[in-house]
Amino acid sequence: MARTGKSLGTVVRWDDEQGRGIVETPDLPGECWVDASVLRAGVPALRAGQVVDLEWEERDGGFRAVGVVPREDLQAGFGA
Repeated sequence: MARTGKSLGTVVRWDDEQGRGIVETPDLPGECWVDASVLRAGVPALRAGQVVDLEWEERDGGFRAVGVVPREDLQAGFGA
């Protein structure tokens, strides 16, 4: 059975053309792949540096997101 969990993470890479990216969280030993299909309704894309609530699962030795919600209350601006 695959491990699952919830974590607070940071988007480190997002590709608008492919609709996918990578989130890192201190709770996981590696990167977590994110596809646009798992973003909360109304969220078209993510951006690097964005803080997100991440639901993940471990599959085939890696991690992938099964749900992602941006945390607007935890976003940093320039100089923060």
